[in-house]
Formats: sequence, structure tokens, C-alpha cells
Amino acid sequence: MRRILIGALLITCLTACGGSSGGAALPVPVPIPPPGPTGVQSPGGIWFGFDSGAEQVAFYIAETGELRAIMHPDGGMFASFGGGTVSVTSNDVITGSFELEGALMLPTFEQSEELGCAISGSVVERQALNVDVTCSDSGGVVYDESLTLIYDIRSYERESSLDAIAGDYTLQFQTDTNALNIASDGTISGMYHNGAHCAVNGTAEIIDGDYGLIAITWTMTACVDLFGVFEGVQMSGFALADPSPAPATGRYYFLLTGQTEDGIYSISVLYDPV
Repeated sequence: MRRILIGALLITCLTACGGSSGGAALPVPVPIPPPGPTGVQSPGGIWFGFDSGAEQVAFYIAETGELRAIMHPDGGMFASFGGGTVSVTSNDVITGSFELEGALMLPTFEQSEELGCAISGSVVERQALNVDVTCSDSGGVVYDESLTLIYDIRSYERESSLDAIAGDYTLQFQTDTNALNIASDGTISGMYHNGAHCAVNGTAEIIDGDYGLIAITWTMTACVDLFGVFEGVQMSGFALADPSPAPATGRYYFLLTGQTEDGIYSISVLYDPV
């Protein structure tokens, strides 16, 4: 799989850098509300922290249990992205699974084998996520960590609406071929030119208007990229208002994953309004 370096570099900045124009830092911990009522807890949230190797981990989990993950399973400088689902039982036990990109291997930048990951532990709604994460390839376990992740109240507990996200957007590079339109009914159309060079058509849907994650699905067609693996690929994941400590007005972060014939392909970009 040919992963696009700017996506990896961007998410490194999103999760590590200060507030530069090309990225946004993960927010510092802020006061959190008390736990929700007894019973089944919601897994929803943007959860972040570090593993035992001081590598960044972030889970974006919708109220539906849909999950997108950002990790460094090999301890390298480039993040790996993945997607899956989690569910919560009546006694606050959380379980789930996700597929994760293999690490980029320097100096060739080829992608190593993809990983299958299992997640289990406990959640206190809107407060704490304590989980064991195990990821394996065909040779066995390559990542086994117990994680305590912090809830990002500021980014997750923003209201979301189609009216707010509707508009025209572009990336900060190749602006003419990275044009995206989101209509007021959630219809998505445009071009994506970052590794893949394709037309995109899909939808944005509100998951829960009280929270910031917006479901995004689009399909790539009419591809003219050199790799030849993106035609017909469906990407899915989330958009959310700029999660940086000093967010830019109208900017949205997109975190999507999809399956090509070469393996998982990920999109991690900031869209600026036009």
C-alpha cells in the first residue's frame, strides 16, 4: 500500500504539534463532567493518550460505536490509521475490533502487513476509557498495551449540523484539484487529489446533533492517479470542526479509511472553507 506522506505528517501535527496553519494540537486535558447515569454507558468521544512507549494514541468513537483509530504500533514516526466498531454492555464493559494499517517501512515507504486489533476494557461515560489493545499480523501479536485515555470534552461536545458544515472547501495544497462541496442536504461532491486523484461523491450525515462527529462516506470514481487502485473505493469515517486549541473558523478535520486492492487507505486532512 502506498500511503501518502502528507497525510501521515499532518496527523503527526494534529496529535503533536503546536497550532501551526497546517495542523492542530490535541487539546490539553480540561475539566470533565461527572459520569452519566447508571446503566449502559455511551462509548462516544474523542479519546487520546499515550502508550507505554510514549507513542500517541487517539480513538474517535461515535455514539453508534463506529471507531477510527490513530496509533504508532511500531513506535515509528508515521501514524497508522484504522477503523472498526465497539460496543458497551450493561456493566460498562467495552469490547470491539478494528483493522489497522501496517507501519511504513523506511527508506522504501512500503507498507508492512495490516494488523487486526482487539479492544476490551471499561468506559465511564464522558470521562475515562481504560482498555487493553492487542494487534496481530500473520506472525502473531505485535502490539499489546493497556491504555488509559482522556476524554476531549471541548472537541467532542460541540453541536453538529448539516447547515454548519455545508459549503465549499479545499486543502492547502493542489487547491484546484482538491475542491469539495457539501450541500445543505449532506450531498458531497468534488475532487480529491492526495495520492488518489479521483472524483468523489457521497454524503455527510449527522450522527447526534449534540456531538461533534459527523459521519462521512464517499466513493472514488474517474480516477487518474498513477497507482490504479482507487477506482470504486469507498471511504468512510468522520468530519469534525477543527479540533486544535485555537480552531480556525469554518475549518473541518476529515478522518476516513477505506479498503483498496493494496490494503487500507486513509485520509487525514484539514479542509479550509473557500
